[in-house]
Amino acid sequence: MVKITTSDVKKWSILLIDGKLFKVTETAHTHMWRGGANDTYKVKDIVTWKSNVFTYNSGAILEQAEIATQNAVYLYNSGDTYSFMENDTGEIYDIEKEKIDDIIWYLKDNLDVYLQMYQGNVINVILPSTITYKITSTVPGVKWDRAQAWTKPATIETWMEIQVPLYKEEWDEVVVNTLTGTVN
Repeated sequence: MVKITTSDVKKWSILLIDGKLFKVTETAHTHMWRGGANDTYKVKDIVTWKSNVFTYNSGAILEQAEIATQNAVYLYNSGDTYSFMENDTGEIYDIEKEKIDDIIWYLKDNLDVYLQMYQGNVINVILPSTITYKITSTVPGVKWDRAQAWTKPATIETWMEIQVPLYKEEWDEVVVNTLTGTVN
């Protein structure tokens, strides 16, 4: 296993805690005025998909699971199953919705992704940091407001609702940051 400190843990990291694999879904760092700092991680158990929260003193040593990463492409979904094809071997992996429910709104056909493998099983899907989408519907912006940094709601091609600048119209492209869900 790979030893890392709490400062090296990022969103989507896979940690080995008490012999179980956990996927980090949120991270938080708190520092008390005259006390020490703490790092808190909201995680999901890879097997049961139950959420949990772990808090450690900053600088604590944790174990990161040894994960193989493979290039893949998202193909399609049928019901609650999402299909990915590994680029090197052409092998198809069907993943249940509950395992990747935090990223399904970002998936579009032929999207290049990375599959994280542990002991021959897919345990996580890593998205690119930014993805370009077309806006499928939005309300019109007000012309005199275009100089402001205000936003309006829009729906992109994956049916996800996001906030876009007022000057963006239907069928314009936007670049979405997959870690924050905001438009770059």
